[in-house]
Amino acid sequence: MRTGLSKGWPLLFFCPLLFVCFFSCATLPPEGEKLPPFAGFDGAKWGTSVEGVKKVAQAEGKAVFRDRTDTFPYALYASGTYLNAPVIFSYFFTPKSKKLYRVDLTWRDLAVHGRAWKDLTGKFGQPSYTQPNVDHWSWTDKTLVLLQKESDCIQIAYWGGELSQLNHREGNALLR
Repeated sequence: MRTGLSKGWPLLFFCPLLFVCFFSCATLPPEGEKLPPFAGFDGAKWGTSVEGVKKVAQAEGKAVFRDRTDTFPYALYASGTYLNAPVIFSYFFTPKSKKLYRVDLTWRDLAVHGRAWKDLTGKFGQPSYTQPNVDHWSWTDKTLVLLQKESDCIQIAYWGGELSQLNHREGNALLR
């Protein structure tokens, strides 16, 4: 005598098997995009105008001492302190639309390197790439932070991804 179970055993076996096969072929959701945890440097946000950056820099106690935003390299320079040491801030703007896309900090005190590295790793974790005297952190939107030690200075450069691309499109080289 056959029971209903004996007639339906293939379904009991193959249905779960088909279920597992279909779902194992399904694509996983995309991995979360790694975006930078900042949108500029200090109070100067990417895309800010020249006048806006001047106001922010002065409000932060920096002394703006040179404005070359009308000619290459389209930069505004200020002095102040950062990481408890004197530093020059260079704010770079896109050549046509005059939007902030990069900020460089330059110290003449080589002892700042250890503090700068500790500050950056505290904010961003371990670098994405490292080699002697150069560390960089990068994100999927092309934002980049670079720490570089030269024989006479230490420099940190912050690049805003989308605005750096705008700068390139407007005819200014990304790296000089």
